Amino acid sequence: MARTCRKKQETEKQPEKVYSTGIYARLSVDAGERKNESIETQVEIARDFIGRQADMELYDTYTDIGKTGTNFERDGFERMMRDVRTGKIDCIVVKDLSRFGRNHIETGNYIEKIFPFMGVRFIAVTDNFDSMGISGRNEDMGINLKNLVNEMYARDIAVKVKASRRAKWEQGSYTGGIAPYGYKVEWIGDKRCLVIEEAAADIVRKMFELYLSGKNMKEIVVWLYDNKVARPEQYHRTGQVYCYGDKGLEQWARATVKMILTNPVYMGCLVQGRTCGKDYMMRKRHDIDSGDWSVKEHTHEAIVSEDTFFEAAGRFEKSSIYCNKDGFSTNIPVEEDIFAGILYCGECGSKMRRVSAVKQFSSKDRVRTYSYKCPNSERIDSLKCGVKSITLNTLTGIIKEVLRQEFTLSGIGPKDIVELNGREAEKLKAEWNSRLAMLERKLDGIRQLGSEQYLQYRMGDIGEEKFRRAKEENDRNAASIRERSRVIVGKLQEIDSGTARKNHFLRTLVRGSGEEELTVEAVRTLVHGIEVYPQHRVKVVFAFGKSELLEGKEEIVADP
Repeated sequence: MARTCRKKQETEKQPEKVYSTGIYARLSVDAGERKNESIETQVEIARDFIGRQADMELYDTYTDIGKTGTNFERDGFERMMRDVRTGKIDCIVVKDLSRFGRNHIETGNYIEKIFPFMGVRFIAVTDNFDSMGISGRNEDMGINLKNLVNEMYARDIAVKVKASRRAKWEQGSYTGGIAPYGYKVEWIGDKRCLVIEEAAADIVRKMFELYLSGKNMKEIVVWLYDNKVARPEQYHRTGQVYCYGDKGLEQWARATVKMILTNPVYMGCLVQGRTCGKDYMMRKRHDIDSGDWSVKEHTHEAIVSEDTFFEAAGRFEKSSIYCNKDGFSTNIPVEEDIFAGILYCGECGSKMRRVSAVKQFSSKDRVRTYSYKCPNSERIDSLKCGVKSITLNTLTGIIKEVLRQEFTLSGIGPKDIVELNGREAEKLKAEWNSRLAMLERKLDGIRQLGSEQYLQYRMGDIGEEKFRRAKEENDRNAASIRERSRVIVGKLQEIDSGTARKNHFLRTLVRGSGEEELTVEAVRTLVHGIEVYPQHRVKVVFAFGKSELLEGKEEIVADP
């Protein structure tokens, strides 16, 4: 009988549910990261914990290296969430809460709302936190407090890094990564300074000389190639200014030439802080107003004189009077590019570039014409492509005819297309609404930060000047977020107003009335991608199928 009881006890010990478990580990970009926070250490702690649990089975490990904890836009985290949504894992184990995230609002949102709703168990090993073990409000308050401390730590690090960088800018120290072409970085005392590398500097001087003699970007690129000058990335990699022999020789990009000719660093002026990616609650790189840039003159030896640089700048400014940033004449407005982002060269795979020209008739009327060119068709090196160009009218005619044929052969009717359009519109609105909600959460975070800073000011923990600067920065960030929110609201309104127009186009296209006008909305709804081959052969990859619209992709190759 005793043996029977033991068997009964062993049976009772078997877990009712075995969790498919994922380990998540993150290594921050913070300079003060402790050794015991390494990815290997975090994973080992989590593996050891899972190995001691009878109700857990490891499915996979998800890691993010060099990623901040103040937002959740991380590749490893997003892959883990995809596995959560598809039911592959229903338990997540991390070393501690700070490895999961340092934004207490979003971290709490995941732990208290998203994971419980999705049926996911969440465990932070060293914090002794298990979402299945929460029994009351005291536990919730403890977790929220830990998340708040983690967020304050991240905020403090961001402020210190920013203040340190500004102090270096004031000293004229170079805080960038790789030095601009023609310079190298050396420590002189406690400053990182730019020092001329003569061989590369001679190339820079020659580029200014060619430009001021009347040469354009293309002609300068040809000169560089003919003289076997290595591209900047090749130069930084090998240390060789010239490519000896044809092996490895590549054509310079025109944009690189222009960037060098317009960079004030070459007249001894250091301009830093034009973009930022370290603002708290706004971790992506973004442009900074010119009034907040750090501009220091005569910080290093100039490669060209100020007169030479400003003469070149004057020529650029003169050309910009007649052309906009895309190089198009401003006298006749430029129409929207309906094939932007989906038109590729079939031979080399590059995105095709739209080219515009103004045609004048004998009546003095002027119209703008468009065509698409492979960017590699004009190359002079081994990457030259055989695909030349195709006009907008030719491409539009082919696409409309191909779509009409596909509708006829597949049996897809106007009602099906309108339903597809409606689903696409709702899907797009859901994405923009999600971004809008994220911005609102960031705005709440800035408001809370402002309240905490005011409290610190009133209690004497921070001075008036520091509080004023912090408030100004909060106001700038909040204004930026509100502007982005207004843009999103405008896009939502555009989606609603454009749906009816799209429906009309789709109905007329399916019926083949010949009155339809191809629009960017219609192209995005119907076409996944377009490839152009020589002799105007075109391959269209549709964004719909007969049985399941948008689920599969169908291809058709069309000849002119």
